[in-house]
Amino acid sequence: MGGAELNPNIDGPGLVREAAFMVKRSLLLALLLAACTSNSVKTSENPEEIYNAAVKLIDESSYLEASEHLGELKTRFPQSRFAALADLKTADMEFKQENYTEAAAAYGVFVELYPTHADAPYAQYQRAQSYFLDAPEKIARDQGPVADAVAAAEQLVKRYPDSQFVEKAKELLKKARLRLAEKEAYVARFYERRGEKGAALRRWQGLLVSFPDLKGFSEATPLLVEADEKIAELGKP
Repeated sequence: MGGAELNPNIDGPGLVREAAFMVKRSLLLALLLAACTSNSVKTSENPEEIYNAAVKLIDESSYLEASEHLGELKTRFPQSRFAALADLKTADMEFKQENYTEAAAAYGVFVELYPTHADAPYAQYQRAQSYFLDAPEKIARDQGPVADAVAAAEQLVKRYPDSQFVEKAKELLKKARLRLAEKEAYVARFYERRGEKGAALRRWQGLLVSFPDLKGFSEATPLLVEADEKIAELGKP
């Protein structure tokens, strides 16, 4: 059998120490081998090989090393088709780490640089989704990222109408529009609590005027019913 063997002449405690040493040595050798292999791939003259290695590293959550590979690829092979894919994979890497602000920006850069790329519709959808996920859960806080998600989803539907991501974008659009409507309702309730019925009434009325597309969205039904009731109540002389 291959591999190192323990010395049978060593006592119990000594065997434990020797075994621990052998395990540490094996781990160190494995790490050194992996590092050498990684560096070898990173300096490869084949951009596809570097890209595939980066994808594998991302799958293993080795993000720093993956970033180094992608950077090397873009620097050395800027005209390769894999340079564009490296930009997209950088965005995917940010999204996977839940760095949604950075992901949205990276997807946006990809779409602007490569608007006719086969993966542009995917990147645009991911951009919209990143904005939406980046928004705070508490409706009282600024929902600016949700508005950005709406704009990104609408842009996808308009720019890539035949894309397989259009239906997903439309679903995301409904959810994002509902979130913005909920923000309006939050403000309307705030005015009502302060006794400013006129301001509250205008907010409820504005909600129905600004979000007519939500009438066919079942999740929005309770909010729209509340808006109708509040308008009737606050509109009484």
